[in-house]
Amino acid sequence: MSVADSTITTTTDANYRHTRPRTTRMVRSWTFSYNALSDEQYGRLVSFFEAVGKFKSFTLSNPIDGRDHEVRFTSGFTFQYASAGWQGTLTFEEV
Repeated sequence: MSVADSTITTTTDANYRHTRPRTTRMVRSWTFSYNALSDEQYGRLVSFFEAVGKFKSFTLSNPIDGRDHEVRFTSGFTFQYASAGWQGTLTFEEV
C-alpha cells in the first residue's frame, strides 16, 4: 500500500517554510500481483476489467487486512501466460 502526499509547501523570502494539506484526505493505493491464474479465473478478471475499466469504482476486499475499500483501477490490463498459468499486476486507488 502507498499513501499519496497531499502537502502544499511554500517558502518565504526569509526562508521560512509554510505547509498545509492540499486536500482533506490522503489517497491510498494498492498494487497486487497475480500468479498462476487458471484460464477461468483469468477470463473472469478480463470480463470484470472490461466492464468497469478505469472509469467506474467498485468495492475491493483487501486480502491482507480483510477491509473493504471503494477503489478504481489505475493501470491498464497486461497479463501474460507462463507455464503455471496467467500472471500480471493490477493497481487500484481509493476513490
